[in-house]
Amino acid sequence: MSASLRIGKIFGIPIEIHASWVLAFALITYLMSNLLGQPYGLSGRPQPAWPETQRWSLALITSALFFLSVLAHELTHSVVATRWGIPVRKITLFVFGGVSQLAHEARRPLIEFTVAVVGPLSSLALSGVLAGLWLLLREAYAPLGEVLLILAWVNLSLAVFNMLPGFPLDGGRVLRSAIWGLTGSYWRATQVAARAGQLLGISMIAGGIFSMILASRWEWAWTALIGAFLLSAATGAYRQEKERERLKGYTVGQAMVSRWPTVATPEALASHMAPGDDLSVALEQMETQGASRLPVIQNGMVVGVIGLEQLLPLVGQRRSRRWIWRR
Repeated sequence: MSASLRIGKIFGIPIEIHASWVLAFALITYLMSNLLGQPYGLSGRPQPAWPETQRWSLALITSALFFLSVLAHELTHSVVATRWGIPVRKITLFVFGGVSQLAHEARRPLIEFTVAVVGPLSSLALSGVLAGLWLLLREAYAPLGEVLLILAWVNLSLAVFNMLPGFPLDGGRVLRSAIWGLTGSYWRATQVAARAGQLLGISMIAGGIFSMILASRWEWAWTALIGAFLLSAATGAYRQEKERERLKGYTVGQAMVSRWPTVATPEALASHMAPGDDLSVALEQMETQGASRLPVIQNGMVVGVIGLEQLLPLVGQRRSRRWIWRR
């Protein structure tokens, strides 16, 4: 059973909520309730002593709008990716924010840069709009003004954080696109961006733990957890690209099975490989189409089949991994 619940589609892109999102929503609602209960707001102006019901209602609304901001951020990534011809499988909201799952990575540095940078730019623009609304409405209704200001700061923080130069953050992808464009090596660019992401993750873990110990503030545990997530994601991306690089040393003909008991259907023959094709291309074809094997064609004849059972021993992994866009 999937741990995610599909709630609908936007622009044809499935939107899902992961089970861990409930934890994040509850935590953010609690933090927002405490923030709205302070005698002074983010602007430094005195806040009225709102009734508890009103305070929690505003906290729930603010949390919901926060995740809508995250969704808007991810949607911009996905819409631009589709404009460049990259299919988007789905967008998932989870405990650390959101992720757009792409069928494959960008083919060129410019595409990587464009898809990556548009997310933070959208958050920055949304922050500006919300700040402008706060300036216009802050005197009319104090609760609304405080919510608008909080959301403006949240979106500004989202833009700044995601532009930190460490993979898999947007800033890490921008860094990778720049190095890729300068060196012409996707593998070298991924190495640098992934190492930067690992360093950023380790720094956040250490900073969060030290802050908890020295300041006795357990809120910093969230920073450490995000750092652990970044470290894991960067390490996974590095290992995956390393495996893909290794596959470039093999051809489909070296790994295929020449005897197989079934006949390929016309649908299967629509996507096929040739004996001399790069194995990394074969793996990407399978991931893109969700296939476990592909026929191998030579001179118009089926001469064999290439499947995950032939590929995985070469890369030392037990299952296929998919490319996902994370933050």
